[in-house]
Amino acid sequence: MNQSEFILVHVMLAFSALLPAFLMQFIDVDEPNKLIGYRTKWSMKSQETWKFAQKYSSKMMWWATIVTLTIQLFSFFIFTQETSIIVAVSVFTVGMMSAIVLTEKQLRVRFNKDGSPKQNS
Repeated sequence: MNQSEFILVHVMLAFSALLPAFLMQFIDVDEPNKLIGYRTKWSMKSQETWKFAQKYSSKMMWWATIVTLTIQLFSFFIFTQETSIIVAVSVFTVGMMSAIVLTEKQLRVRFNKDGSPKQNS
C-alpha cells in the first residue's frame, strides 16, 4: 500500500467514526420509529426510553469517536501501515460496541421492563 492509499484509508475511517456521532446530534423524533435513531428493543419501549436512548447513545458515540480519532492519530505515526489500520478499526469497533452496551445498561438501570422510569427509593 502506498502512502496516499494509507492516508485515504485513515481519512475514510475518521469520517466513518465522525458521521454516526454527528448525525445522532440531529435525531429529534418524538416517537420511537423503525427508520432512524438508536433502535433496540429497550429503546423503543416508550417515549421516555426513546428520548433517553437517543441522548445517551449520542454522548457515548462521541466518546468512542474521540478515542478512535486519538488512537488513530498516534497509530498513524507509531505503527506500520497495516498495524495502524488494524488498531484504528479495532478501537472504532470496540468503541461503538461499548456505546451500545453502556446505553443498554443505562436503559435497564433507569427504566422498568414496561419502559416507565424506575422510582428512586
